[in-house]
Amino acid sequence: MLKISTVVIAFNAERSIERALGSARSLSAETIVIDSGSTDNTAAICRELGAVFIRKPWEGYARQKNFAVEQASSPWILSLDADEEVSPELAAEIRNLDEDTPYQGFRLPRRNHYFGRALLHGGQYPDLQLRLFRKDSGRFNDRPLHESVILDGPVGRLNGVLEHYSYPTIADYFEKFGRYTELEAERIFAVGGCRSGFSLPLNMLIKPCWKFIRRYFFKLGFLDGVPGFLAAAFGSLTMVVSYARCWEKRRADSRAAGDRDTPKID
Repeated sequence: MLKISTVVIAFNAERSIERALGSARSLSAETIVIDSGSTDNTAAICRELGAVFIRKPWEGYARQKNFAVEQASSPWILSLDADEEVSPELAAEIRNLDEDTPYQGFRLPRRNHYFGRALLHGGQYPDLQLRLFRKDSGRFNDRPLHESVILDGPVGRLNGVLEHYSYPTIADYFEKFGRYTELEAERIFAVGGCRSGFSLPLNMLIKPCWKFIRRYFFKLGFLDGVPGFLAAAFGSLTMVVSYARCWEKRRADSRAAGDRDTPKID
């Protein structure tokens, strides 16, 4: 069996953290939680479950996760989000791995739950995630949102499922919506997106419409009922708002540049 450190980043995660840590308890030589300032019962729950609980001011998803990896003492890392759960089948599969494996890491199929339903269509499953890896071979990239592990060496795939309780309610979705669209807008802005001209309406109208059609119809999202429809519709809305916020940033940046270039008259 691999010697594994389970690492989790958390913030006000009292509703889900016990499930996440408990699901990996049988796999873990140690559990490390990096908390960015929770004001609920997250700390008490983590300590009660025997986790090492470290407070660290928020510096972004990738930096928080890489810091968590750095604190680990085991040669293998299992990185979980606070709203995820290792299924019994996945836990059994991981327990059967040993140090002789030819792989430096493993992708896990993730099953996303929206509004009380597991989504099996619409491109939502299997949502492969590289979450189990050798500490000395992998680290998270610096993408501001939807960060992923960069790994040196061959990658295997496991069959057991990582459950992801993304959005228990619509209120949960929109609680995260503002933060996620702002981060995505920053990413688009950094790569020179959302410039004026034809590309802007393309990105704010045509691409989101096509994204919805592709996910809901061609990828059979309609088979997941109302949650499948909402996942496709909200995904398209996220794209519209992210580009709109990027356009707003670019306009503010242009105005600031114009002010700097305008001669000052005393």
